[in-house]
Amino acid sequence: MEKKHLVFVYGTLRQNHSNHHLMGDAYFYGVGSTRDKYTMFIKAGYPFVTSIGSSYPIIGELYAVDDHTLAVLDKMEGHPRYYTRREITVEVERAEHAAWMYFRDPQGKIMSTGDYNDAMHNAK
Repeated sequence: MEKKHLVFVYGTLRQNHSNHHLMGDAYFYGVGSTRDKYTMFIKAGYPFVTSIGSSYPIIGELYAVDDHTLAVLDKMEGHPRYYTRREITVEVERAEHAAWMYFRDPQGKIMSTGDYNDAMHNAK
């Protein structure tokens, strides 16, 4: 099958990690980083990247995958309910590529202060 989807992976899908086998016969472009800055969290040993906050570029691996492999990755990541796949720009060996990356953004609204009472007063 034709490998027409570029996917940038930063966690357990990377080489030598637990879910890399799901990449199948994907074509490996190399290690790179996101052009934009994001924030990575670890919860129960699993990483997730959020687009809320811009702390640093995310380091990962760029692959070309076919339709079947992309569907397998979407299922494993729970796209679009748990992780959401979004297109971003990554740089590998000084070349920029548009690629999919999985995000897990918190649900709801960001508080303007750290006081829940402020939110309740603003909602009235």
